[in-house]
Amino acid sequence: MVGENMLTNSSLSNQILLVCGMSLLLTQSVCSQEEQQAAESESAQSQEMEEIVVTATKRATNLMTTPVAVSAVSQERLTEQNVSDITDLGDLIPNMQVGTSPSDSGVQVTVRGITSNNFTELGDPTVSMHVDGMYSPRPQAGLALLHDVERVEIMRGPQGTLFGRNSTSGSINIVTSNPSTSATEGSFEFDAGSYNKIAGRGWFNLPLGETAALRVSSMFERADSFIDQVSDEFDLEMDVNGDGVPEIPADGIPNTDQRRNKPVDDSDAYFAVNRWAMRAALRFDVMDHSNIKLTYDMYSDASPGGISLKDCEKAAGTFFECDHSLWHARINVPGELDFNINTLRMEFVSDFFDEFSIEYRLAASTQDRFQQYDGDGGAFADPEHPGYGIMRFCCGAGPLVRDASAFERLGFPIQVKFPFEDLQLTTRDSTYESLVHELQFQSTGSSPLSWIAGVFLMSEENEIRFDVELPFCCGGGIPLAQSFVQPDRGVDTQAIFAQVDYSFDPDVNLTVGYRQTWDEKYDRNGSNHSTIGYWVNPGLYDPSPAPFWFESWGLIGVVPGWHADPAWYQSDKLTPEMGSLAENFPDRVPGTDNTYSADWSQGTWRIGADYLVNPELFVYASVATGFKAGGFGDKVDVCECGEVTAFPYDPENVTTYEAGMKAEVLDRKMRLLGNVFLSTYSDMQRTSWVIVGRSQHTDREIGTLLTTNLAEADIFGIELEFDWLEPWQGGHVFGWASYLNAEIGKLDDGADGLFCFERAYMNLEACPAEDVSQPLEGGGFRRPTDLSGNKLPWSPELSFSVTAEHSWWTGNGYQYGPSVTLNWQSEMFFNDVNYDDGPFHAGQEGFMTLNMHFKIINERQAWAVVAFGYNMTDEVIRSWADPGPGYWRANFFPPRQMGLRFSKSFN
Repeated sequence: MVGENMLTNSSLSNQILLVCGMSLLLTQSVCSQEEQQAAESESAQSQEMEEIVVTATKRATNLMTTPVAVSAVSQERLTEQNVSDITDLGDLIPNMQVGTSPSDSGVQVTVRGITSNNFTELGDPTVSMHVDGMYSPRPQAGLALLHDVERVEIMRGPQGTLFGRNSTSGSINIVTSNPSTSATEGSFEFDAGSYNKIAGRGWFNLPLGETAALRVSSMFERADSFIDQVSDEFDLEMDVNGDGVPEIPADGIPNTDQRRNKPVDDSDAYFAVNRWAMRAALRFDVMDHSNIKLTYDMYSDASPGGISLKDCEKAAGTFFECDHSLWHARINVPGELDFNINTLRMEFVSDFFDEFSIEYRLAASTQDRFQQYDGDGGAFADPEHPGYGIMRFCCGAGPLVRDASAFERLGFPIQVKFPFEDLQLTTRDSTYESLVHELQFQSTGSSPLSWIAGVFLMSEENEIRFDVELPFCCGGGIPLAQSFVQPDRGVDTQAIFAQVDYSFDPDVNLTVGYRQTWDEKYDRNGSNHSTIGYWVNPGLYDPSPAPFWFESWGLIGVVPGWHADPAWYQSDKLTPEMGSLAENFPDRVPGTDNTYSADWSQGTWRIGADYLVNPELFVYASVATGFKAGGFGDKVDVCECGEVTAFPYDPENVTTYEAGMKAEVLDRKMRLLGNVFLSTYSDMQRTSWVIVGRSQHTDREIGTLLTTNLAEADIFGIELEFDWLEPWQGGHVFGWASYLNAEIGKLDDGADGLFCFERAYMNLEACPAEDVSQPLEGGGFRRPTDLSGNKLPWSPELSFSVTAEHSWWTGNGYQYGPSVTLNWQSEMFFNDVNYDDGPFHAGQEGFMTLNMHFKIINERQAWAVVAFGYNMTDEVIRSWADPGPGYWRANFFPPRQMGLRFSKSFN
């Protein structure tokens, strides 16, 4: 697979070079040098900075006189930079990072160092997402394809007054293109590229008389995987003491679960793409003063999804160094995803009254998702790890590991690294339904006093069954199965808001706004169902009258010839009726009662002033607050002894002080947008994998994805955007630069327990000592440490992006030229510990990427051909990282990609 992809890329790059060369010959042949210079001069005289309209204040305003740190990205720019959905936006916006959670299709947006990676049915983002001004509550909606949009507006800083809930660090508003009565017109484009990628998008606008119009659009993407995925049929042979006589001989029977395993080709391997979307919008006038817009959006994703891979780049040179490439996975649970979003939106706008207008918006959305995910990707413990072996629970035998003396020498209890992990995560079914209403009243006219007021209502009704399957668990080959059944989880939100602007004179304006929000979250009749060997709900993994022996691994090295025993527990014993794969698993395994509810109310406000110094310079300053509701998680048995907690957490609050300027200089050929800000957070929510207890049966650590509150966090930053038209004849340069100092101010329960034995074994910076006064539930002790001053995750200190374009114009309607985009950012981390030593560096080191394209445009015939390349230096870029069995696993952005694009417009 990798070899074929390399050949494909090589062939494609030759095609791109050929196209670029032919384009240069073509343009030289169609006009003389004198004609070309004359055409360039004429075109240069006609180029002007276009006005950019945004709705960051819930009104249509000029970007350059809008007192908010907002960036607007057009559909043209999205296409040029290969942005298909929200996950690709990060390089286009200052102080913004975007990643995904491969196991649950969650989209994580980080703005100014603030993020949320709680993608559950009750989790809340810190960057709110809107489509045509209507709130979209679930973060998975960020995967929906961006097509036929007028622009995407990204507002940075708290937007709690006008845009409401969960916008403590910013808000994204996707503004779709409106139907128009002016002309019958349309456009389509088609891409072909690396990894057999094909993609297309198009739109068509049809006037229906003078008062109505219909607009339809669609987009699809298909591509093969860029990784080498092989079938996981691992057959363990283990010689623990190295005497040449294996305690576990290979016997031709796979040890890893084969119930879901099947051969797949490149088009069905992890990271392959197969998705499409469509939209239909109808807009019509109601008498002379009102109009209604109805929009129906569909999105469907049948891609296999992504997967975390062993971080071979960090493992290089260590005892756990990879024996394969980075782009490799050994899979026994092929990825499957069936994800659909259906949304109906209605917008009614009326200017019936002279003094104010009325706007009512409604959005009803349903998300359905099935997903199965290989939680280990075949990234197993390395045989050279001293803990490589088995925890024997039978007969008092104790652990059987490669080098027990290493643990004793370094002062650690033996930590067993089972030879193969077999984690399977399945969203068996989930349905998220939301209904959003917003009623607004806006002043009209030219009075110095303008205002906006409104009411916001939202309800979510969510249901999900999420299964965890570990047929060989707990270091000793003990079957574990869990099912989290949440038939009725929901959120109800109400808010009222108002914002007033008063102009003391045409150039000076004062803004005051306030919003009161009431949030409630509930879990009704939810339950968690677990069985672990003979300990937790004992013996229920296998429902047959004569179940296999769950602790047969305990005889390894105790009973001679154990591997020949017909009761030996390997993958051939597993059937679809066992564990969480069975549909009736929750019915036959007792569950917890997850019923829980909580509510919060909070006011948020904004005070600002702006001043138009002269027609070329606008300055503003503001103080704004934001609020994100608290919540709770799935109940967890912290000791496998029946002690269950829901881990509730508190609301998050922020106050941001900001000052900015927007200027047009150099005869209005250059735009500069800059701001400086300081945000102070209290009870900032952080979600991470946390050890919350220890099993009383196996002494294994029990972890969960846990949301907690940081007591304090302080964030200071500077952002600058620039757009320079004609720095030279035919040239265009634009981009941004940012500085971010996002630090933990105070964290009462900071701890560092990651890879403690491995760090000691490799003579790296050690973990803090265990504190015997802070016992964990079920045994063991916390390793407290002061994390004050550490960087917040996903918060590079410095970053910039610059794009340089050049265009030549011929005398017969042709335009052609290259574009180069350079993106760079400094180091960032993926957790609060900020560990940066050797192979356990907990983040992404600084990197640079290069994107290029070359365009040929026929302006008279309205077609274009573009040769493009993304990540041309083939950088390894991480968006996420999780602890693996003694090393890091990570989620990565794609490697280098190249291709060709053809587009055509018509009317």
